[in-house]
Amino acid sequence: MTKSRLLPLKHKLGSRCVFVFPITLLMAFSLARGQESDANKPSIDENKPPTTATAKPLGLDLSEAAKAGPVDPDATLKELGYEDPSDQVRATLADPPGGKRISKQSQVWVDVKNHRVFVDGYVSLRDAPLEMFACPAGTKEHESIVGTVAKANEVHAALLAIGAMPGTPVQFDPKYVSATGQRIRVWILYRDADGKFKTADARSWVRLGDTDKALEMDWVFAGSTTWIDPEDGKAHYQANSGEMICVSNFSTAMLDLPIESSASNGQQQFMAFTDRIPANLTPVRLMLVPIPIPSDTPADPASATPNPDQTPDESLLPLRPAVPGPVPVR
Repeated sequence: MTKSRLLPLKHKLGSRCVFVFPITLLMAFSLARGQESDANKPSIDENKPPTTATAKPLGLDLSEAAKAGPVDPDATLKELGYEDPSDQVRATLADPPGGKRISKQSQVWVDVKNHRVFVDGYVSLRDAPLEMFACPAGTKEHESIVGTVAKANEVHAALLAIGAMPGTPVQFDPKYVSATGQRIRVWILYRDADGKFKTADARSWVRLGDTDKALEMDWVFAGSTTWIDPEDGKAHYQANSGEMICVSNFSTAMLDLPIESSASNGQQQFMAFTDRIPANLTPVRLMLVPIPIPSDTPADPASATPNPDQTPDESLLPLRPAVPGPVPVR
């Protein structure tokens, strides 16, 4: 058996001692490892041309571009053919009649006379477990049927403008307390692949677990919460991070279900009702109508009473003319 020796090693911080193994053992070990590595290497066909893998950012089909050569890593998504779904919505749907736009950038309107709010968006998911029905674009489309071209705080403000009454978000500690607030009926307006006008109750797009039953309960206007950043003192409306219209309970939800439906255990209760939902990226318009709160006080005859059960008609979904150029914003 060969013994190792301790040899002093000079260093700028002083003397150190290291173990030095005989060179013969090191050479034998390296040779054995090299032979093992070579044995595990796959054989290479020198006559076969090298292949180049191309990525597909955001699901883009780059097969045709790959035929022309490697994809430029510095190319923008637009140069690769990607179109922002929000821009497609803006270019497709015209303003609803009677609606007053509340934001120059977002697609949200209030119709004070008829007590309703319109919010434009697109189908973002058709076949998966759900935590939301709708979320702001760029947030949680991977678990939401609709991505909206509007922030949650803008829709909250629009609901307040037509007289909707917010309540309180869900509470989990010390015990569960469901979300409260005025009930809100949500309608969907869109056109199918043939251009035919369609409308649906949003609840019909949400399926209960593995059953064939759709959601029956209306959402309530919980109102989310505001968080103050201690660093700069700015207020942040928390539902803007995705929890606009929820099916799983969130303490940050703007609209929530008034039943216990938590996704904390990873077992969501609701699924997308795939067969009832049009193709991904289909432009849609949501119409939110507050359900009147029962009251003993006689209604004012001069004031229009919203009818949440009235099916929207085609006049509420006008289309923009197909004119090239930037989309006008009024």
